[in-house]
Amino acid sequence: MIKDELRAKMRETRRNLSADEVTEKSAAIAQSLLNISAVKDARTVCMYISAFKEPDTRGIIGALLASGKRVAVPVTDEKNVTLSLSYIDNASELARGAYGIYEPTVIKRADENDMDVIITPGLAFDKRGGRMGFGKGYYDRLFEKTDALRIALCYDFQLLDEIPTEPHDAPMDIIVTEKRVLVIQSGSQHK
Repeated sequence: MIKDELRAKMRETRRNLSADEVTEKSAAIAQSLLNISAVKDARTVCMYISAFKEPDTRGIIGALLASGKRVAVPVTDEKNVTLSLSYIDNASELARGAYGIYEPTVIKRADENDMDVIITPGLAFDKRGGRMGFGKGYYDRLFEKTDALRIALCYDFQLLDEIPTEPHDAPMDIIVTEKRVLVIQSGSQHK
């Protein structure tokens, strides 16, 4: 299956999830993520703001902040096709930004090199850590600037045996679904 077909299939399957399914699966994903030692030990975490029936990240953001961690979220620069990071103090400091995704209303610039963990969205992943994003390369460019641990959140149906990847596609270190936590044994060079 080519990338565009796979992206379309994953979007459709995700779109067909009920609100209850999203809530239930998101709670299981959050619990597993928050129990990962690298997340427990992290001082600073970059967390995407969920949209379009992705696993809900707002509760995770609240839990991270409540545990005393600094949380940064992506801010999209559509013109330069890049992400910058901004610290937030709570999940209510957000408004719709690029692509309809929530972003901070006040930018508190964060350095990507200060991130211990970057929690990442995507449309499909594979058991080797391969990630298929949304096709614009925002996260791949962000990963080039940091050696933070890369953790993907997805529903179990998004984790496939193999997906088509290209050399510039940055692999994940850990993938968390509602059913499992997959630690990729690739000799990762991240923190």
